[in-house]
Amino acid sequence: MNSAILKVVFWLAALVPVFVLWRPSLSMAQDEIIDLLKRQMAEMQATMKKMAERLEQLERERASANGKIATVEQSVKTTRSAPSALNPAIGMAIDATAEHRAKAGGDFNFRAAEIGISASIDPYARAYAFFTGSKDEFEVEEAAMVTTSLPLNLQLRGGRFFADFGRLAKFHPHEYAFVNTPLSLERIVGGESKADGVEVNYLFSTPFFLRGTIGGYNKLGAENERLDDTKSRAWSRFTYLGRLHSYFDLADNHSIELGTSLAYTPSIRIPEEPQGGSRTLTGVDVTYRYQPLGSTLYQGFTLGGEFFGNSERVERESGFRRLFAPGGYVYGEAKINREWAAGFLYDNAPSLTSPGKKTIGYSPFLTWNLSEFNRLRFQYSYLDDQVREEKGERGHQFFLQWTTVLGSHTHGFRTR
Repeated sequence: MNSAILKVVFWLAALVPVFVLWRPSLSMAQDEIIDLLKRQMAEMQATMKKMAERLEQLERERASANGKIATVEQSVKTTRSAPSALNPAIGMAIDATAEHRAKAGGDFNFRAAEIGISASIDPYARAYAFFTGSKDEFEVEEAAMVTTSLPLNLQLRGGRFFADFGRLAKFHPHEYAFVNTPLSLERIVGGESKADGVEVNYLFSTPFFLRGTIGGYNKLGAENERLDDTKSRAWSRFTYLGRLHSYFDLADNHSIELGTSLAYTPSIRIPEEPQGGSRTLTGVDVTYRYQPLGSTLYQGFTLGGEFFGNSERVERESGFRRLFAPGGYVYGEAKINREWAAGFLYDNAPSLTSPGKKTIGYSPFLTWNLSEFNRLRFQYSYLDDQVREEKGERGHQFFLQWTTVLGSHTHGFRTR
């Protein structure tokens, strides 16, 4: 027993120096571990700081990229909603006649070469322009902007355009069903209703099509020489317009289009007449169409006409007097098939200074559509003239018209 105790004491005595020598080394190892952990923590903090800075940079870059993407997306949407913005429709119409007038002789008449351009500007507006060159001049016939996204069924048009007066006055001559502009339209309205100004259209919420127009212009009528639209003037010397236009189906094969127009110029200067005067121009137009359902657009019948009235002060031998000059035209056209159509035009054109004197025109015509873009038309006219303003507006007349279209060239859906 004593020997066992002695052995334990001996071993404890031997381990005490070893423990004493090992303890400092253990303390040193712990310090090293703590220092290592501190360095690792510092490195991790530096790394996390860099990561946070990188995240902030990525967020800024993503925000910038999102802005660029939004801009690109908006541009794409704009282009999709206005596909012609970067690719405008361009076309040309060429119109010429060979003609013989009994009182004036023959002529090869280059009537016009007309270039048309149209495109959407953006989702909110579109624009179009027509440039016309003839043997006499080159001019900007139309150049206008039209809104497409106004609320309350409103549409605004501004620039140079054919004012919404009547029906045929808004057509270019090569779009007529016959060769020449009716004399009643030329004398009373002034030919095409070309005007520099602004118009507002309103589409009524009715079961049938009903549209109202109000407008203000420098003047109305391409041949209207009462006013000079290149000079500033009082607002009372502008022309103001109001129009109602309706279209509805009578039956599956029958439709009718009705319109009434009023153009008023409050003040017109008259040489040698201090009081001056005003001008009131009225119009009523009616168009009936018969369109068989199975014939697309190549068969059918159209009967159309307009009545005009002009009221203004004019000079007579007895002095200046206010006179009312009524007139108008009626025409019918039968589409026989894809190629052929035939019709007749009656025209009643008064003198504005002597309304009792008129020029009555009778004009049968025959149209041969060689294709959708190439057309020949023959017309015979007899003008019973009492006005005697121009010798070319009387007697027997013969016309052969050749009209062609290159590219995209349209003025709207005229044959609906």
